[in-house]
Amino acid sequence: MKTLKLHPLMTISLFQMQIQRLLHCNAAVYIRHTLANGFNTLREAGLEEDEMVEFHIDETLSLREFEEELEEKFHFSLELCNMNQKPFMNKSLRLFQLPPISDSPPPSWGVDLPVEWMLRQGGNPAM
Repeated sequence: MKTLKLHPLMTISLFQMQIQRLLHCNAAVYIRHTLANGFNTLREAGLEEDEMVEFHIDETLSLREFEEELEEKFHFSLELCNMNQKPFMNKSLRLFQLPPISDSPPPSWGVDLPVEWMLRQGGNPAM
């Protein structure tokens, strides 16, 4: 099972790396209908949780359902994109049907290490 790990002090870029690793696509995150930059945190994007949240991904969901579920549950806007950062046009496509963005394997260190490292640093993404 694929699991997103979300923390309010996690940067948008770290969140996007998780999406790339887990779903093999890119993601655009919006803060009040404006594209967020990689240094914004999920709290700034709308995540209201105070601690780390693990969100299990149901890969049978369509892209639209997944985006809506994250927005409803965590209060930030997300749009899944292809490798050219263009939003997928077929929003009824299932998550398990997404083609990989490249033939290269994901980094061997995984995304969990930076999340754990960030939390050990007191949650300050600048450290």
